[in-house]
Amino acid sequence: MALITETLPTADVRVEARTALTTSVPVLDRLLGPFEPRRIALVDSGSDFVFRLTTLLCVRAVLEGDDVVFVDGGNSVDPHGMVALGKRIGLTRADVLPRVHVARAFTCHQMATLLLNMLDTKLEETDAGLVVLSCLPELFLDEDVDGIEAHALFRRSLAAARRSIAGRDVVGLATNAGLAKLYRRKGIRRELYEGVDRVVRMAHGRGGVLIERPDAGVGEWYRPVPPDQATLDDFATDVPRILGLSSPEPMKEVRATGYLRLAW
Repeated sequence: MALITETLPTADVRVEARTALTTSVPVLDRLLGPFEPRRIALVDSGSDFVFRLTTLLCVRAVLEGDDVVFVDGGNSVDPHGMVALGKRIGLTRADVLPRVHVARAFTCHQMATLLLNMLDTKLEETDAGLVVLSCLPELFLDEDVDGIEAHALFRRSLAAARRSIAGRDVVGLATNAGLAKLYRRKGIRRELYEGVDRVVRMAHGRGGVLIERPDAGVGEWYRPVPPDQATLDDFATDVPRILGLSSPEPMKEVRATGYLRLAW
Protein backbone atom coordinates (compact mmCIF):
# COMPACT_ATOMS: atom_id res chain seq x y z
CA MET A 1 0.00 0.00 0.00
CA ALA A 2 1.45 3.31 -1.05
CA LEU A 3 1.70 6.06 1.51
CA ILE A 4 -0.23 9.10 0.38
CA THR A 5 0.82 12.45 1.77
CA GLU A 6 -1.05 15.68 1.49
CA THR A 7 -0.07 19.25 2.20
CA LEU A 8 -2.87 21.16 3.80
CA PRO A 9 -3.24 24.85 2.95
CA THR A 10 -2.11 27.16 5.71
CA ALA A 11 -3.52 30.52 6.61
CA ASP A 12 -1.63 33.49 5.28
CA VAL A 13 -0.31 35.01 8.49
CA ARG A 14 1.15 38.47 8.13
CA VAL A 15 3.27 40.03 10.83
CA GLU A 16 3.41 43.75 10.35
CA ALA A 17 6.82 45.27 10.89
CA ARG A 18 7.08 48.26 13.14
CA THR A 19 7.34 51.57 11.39
CA ALA A 20 10.05 54.12 12.08
CA LEU A 21 9.60 56.16 15.24
CA THR A 22 9.26 59.95 15.01
CA THR A 23 8.78 62.75 17.53
CA SER A 24 5.64 64.15 15.82
CA VAL A 25 7.24 67.60 16.15
CA PRO A 26 7.54 68.61 12.46
CA VAL A 27 10.72 70.67 12.69
CA LEU A 28 12.42 68.02 14.85
CA ASP A 29 11.44 65.23 12.52
CA ARG A 30 12.84 67.17 9.60
CA LEU A 31 16.13 67.69 11.40
CA LEU A 32 16.49 64.33 13.12
CA GLY A 33 15.02 62.03 10.50
CA PRO A 34 13.17 58.83 11.48
CA PHE A 35 14.43 56.38 14.10
CA GLU A 36 14.32 53.04 12.32
CA PRO A 37 13.85 49.49 13.66
CA ARG A 38 16.90 47.20 13.82
CA ARG A 39 19.21 50.22 13.78
CA ILE A 40 20.90 52.28 16.48
CA ALA A 41 20.86 56.06 16.24
CA LEU A 42 23.29 57.96 18.46
CA VAL A 43 22.41 61.41 19.79
CA ASP A 44 25.67 62.98 20.96
CA SER A 45 24.66 66.13 22.78
CA GLY A 46 26.17 69.03 24.64
CA SER A 47 22.70 70.22 25.70
CA ASP A 48 20.34 68.76 28.26
CA PHE A 49 17.73 68.90 25.51
CA VAL A 50 18.78 65.30 24.80
CA PHE A 51 16.94 64.24 27.98
CA ARG A 52 13.71 65.93 26.83
CA LEU A 53 14.06 64.28 23.44
CA THR A 54 14.49 60.86 25.05
CA THR A 55 11.42 61.43 27.22
CA LEU A 56 9.40 62.44 24.17
CA LEU A 57 10.42 59.37 22.17
CA CYS A 58 9.51 57.08 25.09
CA VAL A 59 6.01 58.58 25.25
CA ARG A 60 5.67 58.37 21.47
CA ALA A 61 6.56 54.66 21.59
CA VAL A 62 3.96 54.05 24.31
CA LEU A 63 1.40 56.00 22.26
CA GLU A 64 2.12 53.59 19.38
CA GLY A 65 1.29 50.68 21.71
CA ASP A 66 4.87 49.61 22.40
CA ASP A 67 6.88 48.99 25.54
CA VAL A 68 10.22 50.71 26.13
CA VAL A 69 13.37 49.16 27.61
CA PHE A 70 15.44 51.96 29.15
CA VAL A 71 19.05 51.22 30.16
CA ASP A 72 20.25 54.24 32.11
CA GLY A 73 23.93 54.99 32.56
CA GLY A 74 23.47 58.56 33.77
CA ASN A 75 20.46 58.70 36.11
CA SER A 76 18.68 60.47 33.27
CA VAL A 77 15.26 58.81 33.11
CA ASP A 78 12.46 61.30 33.81
CA PRO A 79 9.23 59.55 34.88
CA HIS A 80 7.62 62.83 35.92
CA GLY A 81 8.30 64.29 32.49
CA MET A 82 6.83 61.21 30.82
CA VAL A 83 3.67 61.44 32.91
CA ALA A 84 3.28 65.18 32.22
CA LEU A 85 3.82 64.69 28.49
CA GLY A 86 1.48 61.71 28.42
CA LYS A 87 -1.32 63.70 30.03
CA ARG A 88 -1.21 66.20 27.19
CA ILE A 89 -2.12 63.46 24.72
CA GLY A 90 -4.68 61.67 26.89
CA LEU A 91 -2.45 59.05 28.54
CA THR A 92 -2.58 58.50 32.28
CA ARG A 93 0.30 57.66 34.59
CA ALA A 94 -0.88 54.03 34.55
CA ASP A 95 -0.82 54.06 30.74
CA VAL A 96 2.79 55.23 30.55
CA LEU A 97 5.04 54.18 33.42
CA PRO A 98 4.31 50.42 33.52
CA ARG A 99 5.36 50.22 29.89
CA VAL A 100 8.78 51.81 30.45
CA HIS A 101 11.13 49.21 31.94
CA VAL A 102 14.11 50.93 33.53
CA ALA A 103 17.45 49.55 34.67
CA ARG A 104 20.07 51.87 36.15
CA ALA A 105 23.77 51.17 36.51
CA PHE A 106 26.38 53.08 38.50
CA THR A 107 29.53 51.29 37.33
CA CYS A 108 30.75 50.27 33.91
CA HIS A 109 30.72 46.64 35.08
CA GLN A 110 27.01 46.87 35.90
CA MET A 111 26.31 48.51 32.55
CA ALA A 112 28.21 45.70 30.83
CA THR A 113 26.21 43.11 32.77
CA LEU A 114 22.95 44.69 31.66
CA LEU A 115 23.91 44.74 28.00
CA LEU A 116 25.77 41.43 27.82
CA ASN A 117 23.56 39.25 30.00
CA MET A 118 20.16 40.86 30.52
CA LEU A 119 19.12 43.00 27.55
CA ASP A 120 18.20 40.08 25.28
CA THR A 121 15.96 38.54 27.93
CA LYS A 122 14.22 41.82 28.69
CA LEU A 123 13.54 42.51 25.02
CA GLU A 124 12.14 39.01 24.65
CA GLU A 125 9.87 39.41 27.69
CA THR A 126 8.48 42.81 26.71
CA ASP A 127 8.53 42.71 22.90
CA ALA A 128 9.60 46.34 23.23
CA GLY A 129 9.41 48.72 20.31
CA LEU A 130 12.14 51.04 21.62
CA VAL A 131 15.34 50.41 23.55
CA VAL A 132 17.11 53.45 25.00
CA LEU A 133 20.79 53.22 25.92
CA SER A 134 20.91 56.49 27.82
CA CYS A 135 24.31 58.08 28.56
CA LEU A 136 25.78 54.90 27.14
CA PRO A 137 29.53 55.70 27.35
CA GLU A 138 29.37 57.66 30.61
CA LEU A 139 30.38 54.92 33.05
CA PHE A 140 33.14 53.61 30.79
CA LEU A 141 34.83 57.03 31.02
CA ASP A 142 35.36 56.67 34.78
CA GLU A 143 39.01 57.50 35.44
CA ASP A 144 39.05 55.02 38.34
CA VAL A 145 38.69 52.19 35.81
CA ASP A 146 41.72 51.14 33.79
CA GLY A 147 41.46 52.54 30.26
CA ILE A 148 42.25 49.25 28.50
CA GLU A 149 39.69 47.37 30.60
CA ALA A 150 37.03 50.04 30.06
CA HIS A 151 37.65 50.03 26.30
CA ALA A 152 37.35 46.23 26.07
CA LEU A 153 34.17 46.20 28.18
CA PHE A 154 32.62 48.97 26.11
CA ARG A 155 33.42 47.26 22.82
CA ARG A 156 31.84 43.96 23.99
CA SER A 157 28.82 45.74 25.47
CA LEU A 158 28.09 47.79 22.36
CA ALA A 159 28.51 44.73 20.14
CA ALA A 160 26.02 42.82 22.30
CA ALA A 161 23.52 45.69 22.14
CA ARG A 162 23.90 45.82 18.35
CA ARG A 163 23.16 42.11 18.04
CA SER A 164 20.11 42.40 20.29
CA ILE A 165 18.67 45.33 18.33
CA ALA A 166 19.58 44.14 14.83
CA GLY A 167 17.94 40.79 15.51
CA ARG A 168 14.57 42.24 16.54
CA ASP A 169 11.96 44.65 15.28
CA VAL A 170 13.01 47.32 17.78
CA VAL A 171 14.28 50.88 17.45
CA GLY A 172 17.64 51.53 19.10
CA LEU A 173 18.49 54.94 20.58
CA ALA A 174 21.84 55.61 22.24
CA THR A 175 22.73 58.93 23.85
CA ASN A 176 25.80 60.68 25.15
CA ALA A 177 25.38 63.73 27.37
CA GLY A 178 28.38 66.03 27.11
CA LEU A 179 30.26 66.36 23.82
CA ALA A 180 33.66 66.92 25.42
CA LYS A 181 33.44 63.87 27.70
CA LEU A 182 34.16 61.42 24.91
CA TYR A 183 37.55 62.99 24.26
CA ARG A 184 38.78 61.68 27.62
CA ARG A 185 39.05 58.28 25.97
CA LYS A 186 39.13 58.69 22.21
CA GLY A 187 39.18 54.93 21.65
CA ILE A 188 35.73 54.64 23.23
CA ARG A 189 34.52 57.60 21.18
CA ARG A 190 35.70 55.89 18.01
CA GLU A 191 34.05 52.58 19.01
CA LEU A 192 30.79 54.40 19.69
CA TYR A 193 30.72 56.36 16.44
CA GLU A 194 31.69 53.34 14.34
CA GLY A 195 29.34 51.00 16.20
CA VAL A 196 26.07 52.83 15.51
CA ASP A 197 24.12 53.22 12.28
CA ARG A 198 23.84 56.99 12.27
CA VAL A 199 24.80 59.98 14.42
CA VAL A 200 22.98 63.17 15.38
CA ARG A 201 24.99 65.85 17.17
CA MET A 202 23.49 68.58 19.34
CA ALA A 203 25.34 71.66 20.57
CA HIS A 204 24.04 74.03 23.23
CA GLY A 205 23.50 77.63 22.24
CA ARG A 206 21.81 80.70 23.63
CA GLY A 207 18.09 80.09 23.28
CA GLY A 208 18.36 76.95 21.19
CA VAL A 209 20.08 73.77 20.11
CA LEU A 210 22.18 73.33 16.99
CA ILE A 211 21.19 69.95 15.51
CA GLU A 212 23.61 68.44 12.99
CA ARG A 213 23.42 65.26 10.93
CA PRO A 214 26.88 64.46 9.60
CA ASP A 215 25.49 61.72 7.32
CA ALA A 216 23.28 64.24 5.50
CA GLY A 217 25.67 67.18 5.80
CA VAL A 218 22.95 69.38 7.31
CA GLY A 219 22.60 71.43 10.45
CA GLU A 220 19.98 73.81 11.78
CA TRP A 221 19.06 75.62 14.98
CA TYR A 222 16.06 74.36 16.90
CA ARG A 223 14.33 76.69 19.34
CA PRO A 224 11.46 75.11 21.31
CA VAL A 225 8.31 77.20 21.52
CA PRO A 226 5.78 77.34 24.38
CA PRO A 227 3.40 74.35 24.40
CA ASP A 228 0.37 76.46 23.49
CA GLN A 229 2.07 78.16 20.55
CA ALA A 230 1.91 76.82 17.00
CA THR A 231 4.64 77.29 14.41
CA LEU A 232 4.57 77.40 10.61
CA ASP A 233 6.00 73.86 10.62
CA ASP A 234 2.86 72.64 12.38
CA PHE A 235 0.83 73.48 9.29
CA ALA A 236 3.14 71.60 6.93
CA THR A 237 1.96 68.14 8.06
CA ASP A 238 -1.27 66.42 9.00
CA VAL A 239 0.41 64.84 12.03
CA PRO A 240 0.00 67.06 15.09
CA ARG A 241 3.00 67.65 17.30
CA ILE A 242 2.94 66.62 20.94
CA LEU A 243 2.39 69.86 22.80
CA GLY A 244 4.46 70.39 25.88
CA LEU A 245 7.92 69.44 24.62
CA SER A 246 9.28 72.74 25.81
CA SER A 247 9.85 73.30 29.49
CA PRO A 248 9.65 76.35 31.76
CA GLU A 249 13.25 75.52 32.68
CA PRO A 250 15.76 77.00 30.21
CA MET A 251 17.97 74.55 28.35
CA LYS A 252 21.54 74.34 29.57
CA GLU A 253 24.79 72.59 28.91
CA VAL A 254 25.06 69.10 30.33
CA ARG A 255 26.57 68.88 33.79
CA ALA A 256 27.83 65.89 35.74
CA THR A 257 25.11 63.59 37.08
CA GLY A 258 24.88 61.09 39.90
CA TYR A 259 24.03 57.42 39.59
CA LEU A 260 21.45 55.18 41.16
CA ARG A 261 21.30 51.45 41.73
CA LEU A 262 21.01 48.60 39.29
CA ALA A 263 17.37 47.66 38.63
CA TRP A 264 15.22 45.06 36.75
